[in-house]
Amino acid sequence: MKKILLILITTILFSGCVGISTYNNLKTEYSYLKFNNKPNKTKGLFNINGCYKETDNNNFTSYFMLFEDGSYTHQVFFDTNNNIIGYSTGGVYQLYGDTIIVQMINKGVGLTVSSYAEIWFKIIDKNTLKLIYFAMETTTVENYKSISYLNPYDLSKYKSLYATFIPLDSIPEFNNGLKKDKFFWEDEKEWKEYMDSLKLKKKKNE
Repeated sequence: MKKILLILITTILFSGCVGISTYNNLKTEYSYLKFNNKPNKTKGLFNINGCYKETDNNNFTSYFMLFEDGSYTHQVFFDTNNNIIGYSTGGVYQLYGDTIIVQMINKGVGLTVSSYAEIWFKIIDKNTLKLIYFAMETTTVENYKSISYLNPYDLSKYKSLYATFIPLDSIPEFNNGLKKDKFFWEDEKEWKEYMDSLKLKKKKNE
């Protein structure tokens, strides 16, 4: 019985390390976008008080959002009354000229592998973004060594490369998990202030 218990504990500990290790590798190898408290991240070039709608060749419609603090979520979930009930993977975005560059990192748990993706949108107008680049981190084995690289996605999959803006009256707070990681902040002081605000909010809700 003790031997079985030891195996179970070892497995749990090992599985946890797998997810964390992969996540750490991703954020140091690929990530270069950071959070900051600088205002007017949109430069007035595109709207953010709502979501963007996009459709692929299978007529699957999805919605993503860009937030004032530089956060990005790849999927927005609605109820039958079109109220937001949740968000998916967190990310970071920054504006470079007329192009929005997004980086997403999904932190794996246990044996679930962490994943990384990079997306570029060209700003057509305040309500329209065009998908011009999408790549995901891919790992292959060559000469018994694991090699990771960004694998560009075939954009011909999409029925429309254009995402259109939909204004929303009510937008629930998006708790971007990446913001808890000091690595993603330009200023360590701002990260500490953010973490203190989370602690204060937690105390108020107790």
